[in-house]
Amino acid sequence: MKRTISKLSEHWDKLLSKFITYKFDKAEEELKEHFDFLAWTFNRVILPLIAFYVALSLILNMNIFGSLFVSLIVFIYSNFLPDSDFLIKKTEDKSKASLWYEKWTLLFFAPIIVYYILTSKAKPLYSRKSRCFHNFGTAVIYGVFLLIVGSIFWPETLKRVMLPMFGMSGFILHLLVDKGFHHLIRTKLSQNI
Repeated sequence: MKRTISKLSEHWDKLLSKFITYKFDKAEEELKEHFDFLAWTFNRVILPLIAFYVALSLILNMNIFGSLFVSLIVFIYSNFLPDSDFLIKKTEDKSKASLWYEKWTLLFFAPIIVYYILTSKAKPLYSRKSRCFHNFGTAVIYGVFLLIVGSIFWPETLKRVMLPMFGMSGFILHLLVDKGFHHLIRTKLSQNI
């Protein structure tokens, strides 16, 4: 396992060095931190949201299991999405900074952009602000995007609304982890036990 991680680290650092400043060790640490908190919050945030969604679907006599499955995938994906801004290098040069729609394209279509980066067909992105996806405004913009996507796929209002609720929940939970909120919660729980 250590040899595999070593090889992956070497490949990561060589291939992505022109796009990012993060080394593999930093990305691995970030992933572990968020995955632990994701598992902890699933019972406290997602299960009540699922129960609410199922209860409303029963009241409205609606089949929601397909949209629920998609919403759960979007929640997990959204929990890691803000870190896609590690693909945007910070620059002080205003003329070198990428245009706003290039950054939003990364936010909305990160897997496709990552594919183009891995195949060396993408150009590096730059921003004058570091960690430009780590704010509440970006979460709202992402929620609007998910509402549009939900409106394309489902005619029912409940299904349309639940997709951005799950997605924004995952995004905001990521922001809370980065702000150290998960340490505060664990400290409070250990004091109550």
